[in-house]
Amino acid sequence: MSSLINVPTTRAASSPGAVAGSPTDEVLRRSHLVGGNPTLTRAGGGNFSAKGVVGDVPVLWMSSWGCDGTATTAEDFPALRLDDLLELRHAVPLDGPAMVERIAATALTADQRPPGIETLTHAFLPAAHVDHCHPDAVISLTCIPDGRERAAAEFGDEAIWFDYRQFDMGVAQELADRVAAQPGCRFVLLANHGIFTWADTSDQCYRNSLEAVARARRALGAAARGRPGDLGGSAVRPLVAGQADDLLDELLPVLRGAMREDRRGIVLSTDTSPEAVRFVSSVRGPELTQAGPGCPDSLVTVGYRPLALTPTDLTAQGVRAAIERYRSAYVAMFERHADAAARRHGPRRDLPRVVLLPGLGVVAGGADPAQAAICAEHFAQTRSVIEAADAAGGYRSLTERQGIADEYWPLMRLKPLLRTAPGRLAGSVVLVAGATEATGGVVADLHAAGANVALAGGGDEPSRPDVVHLRARLSAPEAVVREAVRAFGGFDVLVDLTGVDDRLLQAAAAVFARQGTPGIFCTAGPTGGRVYDGEHVDVLVEEDPSMVAERIIVATTEPPQGSTEDAS
Repeated sequence: MSSLINVPTTRAASSPGAVAGSPTDEVLRRSHLVGGNPTLTRAGGGNFSAKGVVGDVPVLWMSSWGCDGTATTAEDFPALRLDDLLELRHAVPLDGPAMVERIAATALTADQRPPGIETLTHAFLPAAHVDHCHPDAVISLTCIPDGRERAAAEFGDEAIWFDYRQFDMGVAQELADRVAAQPGCRFVLLANHGIFTWADTSDQCYRNSLEAVARARRALGAAARGRPGDLGGSAVRPLVAGQADDLLDELLPVLRGAMREDRRGIVLSTDTSPEAVRFVSSVRGPELTQAGPGCPDSLVTVGYRPLALTPTDLTAQGVRAAIERYRSAYVAMFERHADAAARRHGPRRDLPRVVLLPGLGVVAGGADPAQAAICAEHFAQTRSVIEAADAAGGYRSLTERQGIADEYWPLMRLKPLLRTAPGRLAGSVVLVAGATEATGGVVADLHAAGANVALAGGGDEPSRPDVVHLRARLSAPEAVVREAVRAFGGFDVLVDLTGVDDRLLQAAAAVFARQGTPGIFCTAGPTGGRVYDGEHVDVLVEEDPSMVAERIIVATTEPPQGSTEDAS
C-alpha cells in the first residue's frame, strides 16, 4: 500500500533513530525551525513528520504527542510502520480511543513515545514531509466573517478550506480524499485552527508554511484596508507606572489565592507590555475574548475564555467576587453543553487561568513557571488573532458547545502538554532569605521537592524560571516581598536564614493575608526561636537547615491548623 505515497529511498540504516542526512535528521531540523518561529506556531503547538524506510520497511516518523518543536530530539519522533497506517485509509472509521490504540500498534519498537493524534493525516497525505502548525495569520483569516471568500480569492485551487472539527480518523480520510481530488492543492486551511503543508523535500515543506502565512497576511491586509486596527480605541486609561505597580502588588496575591484549586499551588505570569495593556484597556478586546479561543490548544491551558475584569473589579473584594461569578458561569456553560461522558466526571476546573486587568495587563496561571508561561503564550495568540480579525471585519471563534466538546474530549485531555513533575511541593512558592553556608542546600532541597524559589540575599548564580534571584536587598524587606510577588504572583512559605529582622515576616504576612490562606514562616538554624503571634502565619522552627524542605513538605500536606508555633 505504500506505493500510494512517494516514499523516499533514503534509508535510516537499521535503526528508527535519527541519522545525519536521513529523513529523521531533516524533520528534526525542520521542527526546530517551525517551533522557533512564532509566526508559524506557538509554544507546544503543531506536529511534524517524514517518510522513509528502515531496512526494507516503509516508515512514518511522527512527532510525539505534546512535544515542543523548539526542543525536539530524535526520541520525539517515533517510527511507525507506514503500510499498517495506510490500511486505515479506506477502513470504517474507528472512534478516538480505538484509533489511538491502532496507531500505537504500528510502532516499529515497543519503547517509543506515543505519536500525535493527527498521525493518520500525516500518513495519508501524498508527500514525504508534512507539517501541521498554528499560524496567527491563518487562524485570523479563518475567523473573519468572509474568511472563506477571502481565502478562495488569495489561494484559489492551491488550498482546501476545512471547517472546524475534532481530529479523528474520519477527518484524516476526508482530508486525504479532498487533496486527492484537487491535484494542485498545496495547503489545507483549518478554520479556527491552523494549516497542513507538505512537500517531497523538507526545505520545500517549510517554505510552503512560510508562504501560507505570507498569503494569509496579504488576504487580511486586503480585508482590513481602510479599517482602524485599534479595537474601538481606549475604554480605560492605562494607569501610570507607579500606580500600576502598587495596584498589581496588591492584587496579584489576591488573584493567586483565588485562582488555585483546593490547596494546590499556582504560579502567576504577568504581562504588562504596552501591547497587552492596550488590548485589555480597549473597547472591544476584552469583550471579544469571550467569543472563544484563537486556537484549540488554548482549551487545555487558558480554557474557553479568560476572566475579563472591569475597572470596578480592581479591588480585593471585587476580584474575589468576579472569580465567583466566573465559576458560576462556567458551571452553567458546562451544564448547557456537556455530553454524558463529561457529566460522569463533572466540571474539571471552573477557575480562570487567565485574567484581564483593564489598565494593568494580563495575568496567567499554571502549576509552575513553564505552564504559566505557555498559558500566557496561548492567550497572547488569541489576542493577536482577535486584533487581526477585528481589523479585517470581525472575530468569530468556537461556539460554547464546540469549546466544551473539545475541552472534555478525552483525546484533548490526554494530550501530555504541560504535564508537571509530581514533586511534593509542586506549585508552591518559597521565599528564602539570607546568604549563609546553608542557603545553597536549602534551595537545592526545596527545588528537588518541586518548589519554586525566590531567593533574597544569596548567591550570584543566574536566575531561571523556577529559581529567581531577587535584586532587592534584605535591608529593604518591603521591596524584597514586592519583587517575589511580581516573580510568582505571591508565595506560600518564608524561610528566614538571617534570624535578625522581623520586618520581612511582617511584610510576608500581609501577602499571606491577601492570598486568603495561612502561610508558613520557617526559621532555620540558631535563630533564637522567635515567636510570631500575628494572624495568617503558621510558624516552624528548625535548627537543622538540611531538614527545612522536609518540614515544609509535612506542614503543607497536613490540614491547616491556623496560626501555631512549632518549637520542636
